This record gives sequence, structure tokens and C-alpha cells, in this order.
Amino acid sequence: MGAGAKPEWAGTLTPLKVRTEYPVPTCDLHYDFGWNNVVRAGTAVIRVRRAREYWNASASAKSTGLAGVLWPYECTMRSLIRRDTLRPRFLWHEEADRREKCHYRVEFRPESVVTETRVKPVKGGEVTRVHACGFEPIEDVLSAFLGVRGQTLADGDAITRVVQPWDTPYLATFTVVGRDVREVEGVKRGCIKLSAKIRKVNRETLALSAYRKMKTAYLWVTDDAERLPVEFRAEAFVGFISCRLTRVVSLRGKEGEGEVPSENKMRVEIAR
Repeated sequence: MGAGAKPEWAGTLTPLKVRTEYPVPTCDLHYDFGWNNVVRAGTAVIRVRRAREYWNASASAKSTGLAGVLWPYECTMRSLIRRDTLRPRFLWHEEADRREKCHYRVEFRPESVVTETRVKPVKGGEVTRVHACGFEPIEDVLSAFLGVRGQTLADGDAITRVVQPWDTPYLATFTVVGRDVREVEGVKRGCIKLSAKIRKVNRETLALSAYRKMKTAYLWVTDDAERLPVEFRAEAFVGFISCRLTRVVSLRGKEGEGEVPSENKMRVEIAR
């Protein structure tokens, strides 16, 4: 594909509007993961704070119990997102399993996305790669959710965006498939149910391919001004996975304020 050329699917991307009727809440959200509706597989926490002109959003997760023994996994993610546009500026992501540790540092520039990937196997030396993808707009996982939750989300609405959770972009389409009820902290809340379809994007050619690790996926968010993510279900290659909101902690005053990393920490150099 020539320089500056856009793939055919670029025309399917949905412009996002920042709506004042769905303000982003500063809060901690606690989740439990389940595996095949039988095993409690892990825990996660998402935190959103103000940081001057940005949202400082973070997430952490780890496997626990039997799942932690069979598939030990732990990750942390931090994202800096502009409050006026909900577009990402910087992403830092670290994850570890039995085989290796991976560090991703991503800078979202106006014309490209630059990713530094460092992989340290349990046995072997560390490998560092830097890659620039010349396509925009691309979101990270946290900014993508903030963007989707802030839309009207009427039945039948479909929102398509490019999302990069690690070092590879994906074309993700979220479709509102109806309304439902979910229980959060013992209280039944009306929710919006969305389906998710994901396809892999080649970083070099921008060609699409199937994402076979996840067959079906659904997300529920509260049908109110908060639009909190209360449940996620997916049929994946390892079985049926669910993630449910168990606790909401509002962050007020100083608790709801975060920091902005220095430009040196955010800048990813292409030439090494």
C-alpha cells in the first residue's frame, strides 16, 4: 500500500463525539474473572483519574486459584487519554506469564503510532523492537472503551474503531444488541448489551485477517449516565471466560487526581 493510502475498511470507522451527558466518572472498579462458569480464575481493577488535560486510566489483572496454578498471568496497564477528544496519548503495558515478560510502550502521534516492545524470556536474553504503524486513528483498550461508552448506544447502533491492546492493531466493531438487567453489589441495574467482533490488522499492509482466539464476545454497561462496564463474556480458545463487576469505589477530591508523565517518558524513539 502506498504512503498515505488508506485501506478500504477505513471508511467503516465511526467518528466519536464526546457527549457531556455521559461524563467520565473518577472511580475504582473491581472485577472477578470466571472460567467455564465453574472456576474463579482471577481479579482485576480499573482506575480512572483526572490529570490536568488528560484522563489517567489504569488497569491491573492477575490469575488466581487453580487458574493461577495452570496459567500464571499478571499484567498492568496505564493510559493517558485527552479529556477533550478521548484520544490516547500514551500507553504503558507490562505482562508476565510462565514463559516470558513483555513490556509495551506506545506513543500515539497525530500521523502514526510508535510501539516499543521488549520481550524477556525466562530462558534467554531480552529482545527490543520498535515499530511505527502509519495509520490513524488507533485507540488503546482503555481509551476505546471511554469512547464507546460515551456514545448514544441506541439499539442497533454499531461503532467500529481500530484498537491496539499490545503491539498489534485490531479492527473492532461494537454493536448494541439490546437491553438487559445485571446485578451489581446486590442491586439490579438496567444495562446496555453490546456484541464485539474483532479482526486482526497487519501493521505493514493494513490487511485484515480473522482473529481465531475469540469466537464470540459480549459487553454489558449500565444504561445510565455512568455507563459502567459491569460484565464481559467471551468464548475463547481456552474456554468460556467471564468478567463481572463486584465493587465500585468513587474517587473524590485529591483521590480522583493523577499525574502526567514527562515527555521523555512518553517519547518512543524510532532510531535506536
